[in-house]
Amino acid sequence: MMRKSIPTTVTARHLFSGLALLGALSSLVFILAACEDNAIGRRCDVQADAGMMQAVFNGQALECPTRICVKPARDNGVAKQVDTAPYCTAECSKDSDCDGETRDRNNGADKRCTSGFVCGVGFEVGPLCCKKICLCKDFIPTTGLPAAASCDKSKGVSTCPNL
Repeated sequence: MMRKSIPTTVTARHLFSGLALLGALSSLVFILAACEDNAIGRRCDVQADAGMMQAVFNGQALECPTRICVKPARDNGVAKQVDTAPYCTAECSKDSDCDGETRDRNNGADKRCTSGFVCGVGFEVGPLCCKKICLCKDFIPTTGLPAAASCDKSKGVSTCPNL
């Protein structure tokens, strides 16, 4: 029985196509991993009742990829009533880490954040004390986030273990 030889050009072409496909798939996996969706702004349940001036969070929120669901306290400098619902958040180091879902103004039932998000300290006590997280600007005065004095390492007065 005689064997037929496969032309080298066909084999090389298939090898090149296979390598190109592998490279494209590897690039896609890398891009998808780099662009992790933390679902910042997605509605979630803090599993607690809280007034407008009380901040609460749920550190085990299954609907949030980071498991962090927050309802910040409305700052005294915010003149309007805030009807924003609790939302998923994530730790951050700068404002650009906080691109998130915002309210659909054409949907009256949508209670997501209207103003976008900013990176800042949301809590000065508890497990999230002094950690920077993405915060909805609806709860923050137009002058910006006030400094969290108890999270200043130089003052040496904080009991927060996250410093």
